[in-house]
Amino acid sequence: MESNKVEQLLEIYFEGATTLAQEKQLRTYFTSDHVAPHLESYVVMFTAFTQASQEVYTTPIQLPKQKKPMYGWISGVAAVAVVLIGLATQINSSSDVYQGNVSQEEGILKTKQALGLMSKMFNESTAQLGAVNEFNTTTSNFFKQ
Repeated sequence: MESNKVEQLLEIYFEGATTLAQEKQLRTYFTSDHVAPHLESYVVMFTAFTQASQEVYTTPIQLPKQKKPMYGWISGVAAVAVVLIGLATQINSSSDVYQGNVSQEEGILKTKQALGLMSKMFNESTAQLGAVNEFNTTTSNFFKQ
């Protein structure tokens, strides 16, 4: 093989753009006895690659047996216990129905106050989302894809 062609293949090889066939050509060239003197420094590298590709690991790999964690089972039992306790307390307390003597107007007024407070808190929290939007636009300027 011509040394010019080998040099071109080496450039392509070091850029990582060679095909398997081109790499095979390089390996056969550098493992042969007809290597150009100015390219002899690559002989050691390609000889090592050839030897490494022929190595085979024959020792069987033994993975340790994995123990199944009991967390899933224990958490399932705990969840069932919590649900049963919740149901039991709801069944026993269902006879305790609140029968207050609050007028209809007072109930409506209290409801309006509670909804107004919720509305105020919701508006305050959504106003703070403007900072999050500003952060998103600023970071998108830095990390354009």
